[in-house]
Amino acid sequence: MPTLLDARGLVKHLGGRRVVDGVDLACESAQIVGLLGPNGAGKTTTLRMLYGFLRPDAGSIHVNGVELGRDLVRAKRAIGVCTQDDTFDGDFTVEQNLSIAAHYFRPRPTDLGRRVAELMERFDLVGYARDKPETLSGGYRRRLMIARALVHRPRLLFLDEPTTGLDPQARMGVWDLVDGLRSE
Repeated sequence: MPTLLDARGLVKHLGGRRVVDGVDLACESAQIVGLLGPNGAGKTTTLRMLYGFLRPDAGSIHVNGVELGRDLVRAKRAIGVCTQDDTFDGDFTVEQNLSIAAHYFRPRPTDLGRRVAELMERFDLVGYARDKPETLSGGYRRRLMIARALVHRPRLLFLDEPTTGLDPQARMGVWDLVDGLRSE
């Protein structure tokens, strides 16, 4: 299987402290990799480097064969990100949040209307299409965040604490959705 993510020797300093110290990580297609550790262990900082939000102080990251530091735009086209905090635009509906997110990527996803409808169906959001995201339950906000991360059909998906704050049933629903994504 092709390696979608290859990170070697990642180091990051924040606030005068070394918060990531020589992390190596690889991920292949259809693989789920989890970063586990206590609060402050550098998990979110590592993820932010892997998806191009932070530059590592040392090390290299290749996404889908492209070095992140050399061609960030091309590498990011292969990446979907679901942050631990909701980052919706409250001025727009659930459906509009998906459509607008797709416009951030070049080239834009083809057949966007059909893609948004497909994600709305898959993530059980059809009944909330005209609602504002802040009116959704925590579980449905997570579903929308994941759907938005997938709207441009990335090859690699980063989920930063996707089930934090969810009740047990909603948590299982999110993990079932994630498990279903592996087959794609």
